[in-house]
Amino acid sequence: AAEEKEAARHADELLAEVEAEKRGKGKKKKKKGGGAGPSQEPEEGAEAPSEADAAEAAKKAEEARLLQLLATLTEERMRFGITAESQAAASAEVAEAVRLDAEADEAEEEADADEEEEAAAEAALAEVEVARAEARAARAEAKAALDKAQAALEGIETALEEAAAAADARRAAAAASRARAAAVRRAADAAQPHRDA
Repeated sequence: AAEEKEAARHADELLAEVEAEKRGKGKKKKKKGGGAGPSQEPEEGAEAPSEADAAEAAKKAEEARLLQLLATLTEERMRFGITAESQAAASAEVAEAVRLDAEADEAEEEADADEEEEAAAEAALAEVEVARAEARAARAEAKAALDKAQAALEGIETALEEAAAAADARRAAAAASRARAAAVRRAADAAQPHRDA
């Protein structure tokens, strides 16, 4: 199969060369401007036959070369068993290979794009995880501060209760002192008439 493809490629090259030679031959045929008038110099007329012979020789050589190229092309086709069908099949295989190669390139580009998107998604996920960890740390710090404030509040309430209890005790002691003082005064007042007598 590989030899047939190579032969088909070689045959295509030869055929292209033949076509190019034919096109080149057509371009070489240039029309000369107006015919020779009475004013044409004799020297130009004398050179015309030699130029015609040279052009004819060149034409024959070109035809011979084209025939040789065609013969070589035919021989190559026969040697490798190339037919129009096999050449068309080889061309179709080449076109299919080119198409598959283009599809492979496109798939590779899509894969690269998918990898870039996946990398971006992973980076975004990592950022989210970092933000989540920072939020958890901040929440833990806030809870610790709240617990500390709660403990301080409880301490203040205890101190207030102790202060209130101390105040009540002082008020009770003061009342007792006032009661004793009143009792002493009453006793003193009661003893006063006896001293007067």
